[in-house]
Amino acid sequence: MLETLWTVIALALVLTGGALVLTGLVWMLITLRRMDPEDRWQDRAPGHSLVRAFADRTFRLVSWAQARTVGPAARRYVRWGARGTTRHLQWARRGFGQDAERLFPRSHAVRSAVCDWYCTMPLAGIAYVIKACVLLLVTVNTGVIVTRLVTGVTHLWERSKQANAPWWAPGGAPADHVAEGGGSDRPDPLLALMAALRRVGEVIAEKAGAHLSALTDPLNRPTEAITAAAALVLVAMMLLASRVAWLALRQIASLRVGTNRENRPVVVLVNCLARVGAAQSYHRWSLRIRSPLTAPRVHLADAERVVWSAWRTRHTAIRGVLRAQHKEHAAEVVGALRMMETRQDTDADRGRVFEELARMLAKIAERYAQGRTLALLDPEDLNGASRAVNREWIRMVILGVVVIGSAVGASALGVSDAAIAQVVGIVSLVMVGLLYGARLTPTDLLDVVRGQSRK
Repeated sequence: MLETLWTVIALALVLTGGALVLTGLVWMLITLRRMDPEDRWQDRAPGHSLVRAFADRTFRLVSWAQARTVGPAARRYVRWGARGTTRHLQWARRGFGQDAERLFPRSHAVRSAVCDWYCTMPLAGIAYVIKACVLLLVTVNTGVIVTRLVTGVTHLWERSKQANAPWWAPGGAPADHVAEGGGSDRPDPLLALMAALRRVGEVIAEKAGAHLSALTDPLNRPTEAITAAAALVLVAMMLLASRVAWLALRQIASLRVGTNRENRPVVVLVNCLARVGAAQSYHRWSLRIRSPLTAPRVHLADAERVVWSAWRTRHTAIRGVLRAQHKEHAAEVVGALRMMETRQDTDADRGRVFEELARMLAKIAERYAQGRTLALLDPEDLNGASRAVNREWIRMVILGVVVIGSAVGASALGVSDAAIAQVVGIVSLVMVGLLYGARLTPTDLLDVVRGQSRK
């Protein structure tokens, strides 16, 4: 199996290299075609004119193929995205009537973001379907995964007690050591790593027990005290080095899925604006029929989720110094949105509240599309609003601890894999109901996993 896999990989690399060489040759010929528009090479050397003629024919062939295949398809696709963007924005402005230009002014940044979202939506839809299938398979087989993981780690830990540490670990066996008893010469990498970690822990505990006590009496035991201090400095340096590696892994993990996720918050805010416009239109109708009991109300949970994660979705990576400022500004903006949502139940003129809410959402959408995630609202828009608190991580920790604890406890009690899956599913449903209430919809589950606050 491995030989077949390596053969396929080698063949793929050879084909990729050949395609790159061919592409480079064609690009070189096209470059030569463009370098001498006045045919000066024909006067100096006949060979150059032949190269230029071949480049000219290649360039015409590539242009002809592109004009009849890729070009029309790309133009139709772009026109489809532009038409979808126009229809979407017209639908969002429909409820505002004549006040659409005043409450929801046209913005090139917002239109560009919505258009990019439409153009990347098909590919992103395929990616989300694949992700949903993977999550579904993992959810269905959670019991089996947890059982095998716990059993495998326990078995590996017990085996590491009798295994020899590798040659690079403290006190490890030499590189040419051969296992006795007719065992295989090829070592298990996981077993070797576990044995090395155990050996390193034992050495650190042994050294620490022998020298750290000297720090309490450094005058009588100066050599051991200096050794313990140097060991502490080395451990601190090792932790700093591991922190750098952890930051590098976080940097890789923070890469976004693409333009679709970056522009999706703008579409969500536009949809919120459409709901505000519909509510305002319905409010005017209720005033005409003199029925105040049918007054509409707009919920801003979607807009809050967008604001909480705006600094993560709009930018690929933000330094820790600026991250706190982004979180603080997001808390202030969410507080302003919640105050505006509360005003729907306190102010007598609900139509005026809808107008101010539309202006606020339109400003947030435009600022986000422009990349101004530290200025989603102006300071005067935040006056009187209390800062919101994101407690989503507490709910996530409680949910994770209870679900994993139930799975581990059921596995320790000897429950079968099928029963563990049912137990984990029931516990998950109960805990989600207790922590998030009945308002949690299936589409909100991914937002919960991303750590975005809903309350």
